[in-house]
Amino acid sequence: MVDIISANTAAVIGQWTPDNVDRIDSLLNGLPGAMTTLSLPETRRAILSAAMVALDNARDPLTAAIVAEVGKTPAEAIDEVDYAQSFLRHALSQVLDAPQGMGERRLRVVPAGPVLAITPYNDPLAGIVRKFAPAIAVGCPVVVKPSALGHLTAQTLFDSLAEAVPTCALAMVNHTDRSVLEKLVSDPRFRVLSFTGSTPTGLALAARAGLKRLVLELGGNNPFFVLEGADLDRAAADAVARKTRAAGQACSAQNRIYVVASLFNAFRTRFLDQLSAVTFGASDSGVVMGPVRSERDLERLRSLTLGGQAFGACAAPAPFAFRPVVLDDDTPLRHAEAFGPVVSLIPIKDRAAAFALAAQEEQALVCYLYGEVSRAELAQLRFGSLGINTTKIQGAEVPTGGFGTAGIGREGGDWGLQEFQTTINERWGA
Repeated sequence: MVDIISANTAAVIGQWTPDNVDRIDSLLNGLPGAMTTLSLPETRRAILSAAMVALDNARDPLTAAIVAEVGKTPAEAIDEVDYAQSFLRHALSQVLDAPQGMGERRLRVVPAGPVLAITPYNDPLAGIVRKFAPAIAVGCPVVVKPSALGHLTAQTLFDSLAEAVPTCALAMVNHTDRSVLEKLVSDPRFRVLSFTGSTPTGLALAARAGLKRLVLELGGNNPFFVLEGADLDRAAADAVARKTRAAGQACSAQNRIYVVASLFNAFRTRFLDQLSAVTFGASDSGVVMGPVRSERDLERLRSLTLGGQAFGACAAPAPFAFRPVVLDDDTPLRHAEAFGPVVSLIPIKDRAAAFALAAQEEQALVCYLYGEVSRAELAQLRFGSLGINTTKIQGAEVPTGGFGTAGIGREGGDWGLQEFQTTINERWGA
């Protein structure tokens, strides 16, 4: 049995039993039949429609699980349920009948095949739905391997879907044994591997995947630039909100803040004042920011932030609560994703230096820019997402992903569906 430890209390709030090999093999052996089950668009529409209803009916238990298990605030948990629903709505709108060919040639768009979806703990609900919804929409059965740190939420989701979605189309397996995960990843019955997580883990899984299609949303070393013409109040407020949401445990959270020298002191005062007002602690106690997920995360952040300055006020003590920290040296964060409420705040000479720095980023998931920015300047940047005077970059209808070591492939929008499709070229002779 595996204990489920609450991020808020560090107490055991449940247990789960790892799946045995026989059950896993049974699910995998049923994947060819599942492809047949999902071949009809009306079946896929019915499944996605039923999933939407089931998710709506389970809003309260899902919200409660997210708060108790991973330590999101109630408002953040409610937002995650809504976000998950948006992926189901978009996927449902994209279920199309197979195109009919004309004459002697026909190009068929077909499902790429069964999908193994490995999902993260920081979005324990939406991280699952954003993968299976588009896959089912195009006819791919999905086996989800959730994070062990998000198992309670995942199980709550699958319990709610039990009567709405056939197991052959969507199933969950979970295990803590690395060898079991490695066998799943290398299993040739899966034709697509969709993974969200750290860059080192993603690279290791990709090396084991063989000739599978890869959709990897990996870590982001995301810079946040404050340039000439910026609304400093807005930039500071957005920077604080983005960094403290989900205790900074988001691939899209900024890692480093760079401010042109002429604005540095004014921005720094605003940013630190607002960060000092952040209350943190147990997420179900009315605080702005909940705890990090585990003791391991807590220790990692402590070692990363030696010498940094802490801000915020502890309003509801929690074992894994971590006070936001600002570093005046970006060296520790240049090649390490903080994945927590830690950020560096650094002055830079001017906007030319800012764009030169951004253009060098290898873990290029997201870049935020506040101030006056031209199209020519943006053309220099290769990030999966750019937030210009906003941090609200995500949505079910738009693609997210990265360049370089931030990953490969896209999730969201039509692009997310295409990751689960391929083509067959037919030529008919007389």
